[in-house]
Amino acid sequence: MSFRWWLNASIFTHRKTENMKPASKSLGALVAASLLCGPMIAHSAITFISYGTALPTGESLITDFSTAAGLTGGNLVTGSVSGVSAAPAFSATTADPNQYLSVPGGGPATLTFAPTKTVSVYVGSLDTYNTLSFGGPGATVFTGSALGAVSGAANGNQTAANTNGRFVFTFANAVDSLNFSSSSNAFEVADVATGSVPEPATWALMLIGVAGMGAALRASRRRAPFATI
Repeated sequence: MSFRWWLNASIFTHRKTENMKPASKSLGALVAASLLCGPMIAHSAITFISYGTALPTGESLITDFSTAAGLTGGNLVTGSVSGVSAAPAFSATTADPNQYLSVPGGGPATLTFAPTKTVSVYVGSLDTYNTLSFGGPGATVFTGSALGAVSGAANGNQTAANTNGRFVFTFANAVDSLNFSSSSNAFEVADVATGSVPEPATWALMLIGVAGMGAALRASRRRAPFATI
């Protein structure tokens, strides 16, 4: 066996072993990422943002109730009328200056929209007798008391940070409508927005694509002709 043959065989074996290692690491990373993403996609969640007038990153407005598009029932009003309706507070000293949805006691309103798994709702002066009911495959009902458990209060305070703000809902299955109801005056809502959450299959394709790009980049960097002597 010549020295040149032995050297080339050794280099080939070394490169073959090194090329196999990244593939194993990529597969392990893909499995780990899938396990981490799975529970996040499979479960619903609610968060609350006090005076959250700015839309969360990735969300777009469904309606700010400047028109009645997609809405049936309820009243579109501006300003506050004692005992009837209070404009949602945007801070301890300011309120929504624009038109908003006011749902009187016993008079429900329903908003329909394209199926989505993420919806945010800016609520004003949250009360225990206010109720949000989502329709569609992910149909879920949230009472004012349940929402208050997340925000910290549901006592109808018209200026407090824990009764005026944005609830962000993430569902395991898509929803396509939202019913607002109240057993007493009133249920006030400044706007409703939506965001997109990738489907599990989309997450998998994204991860496979990233892993493939990484493997290709490593392979291109390691390609080199065998040394000759």
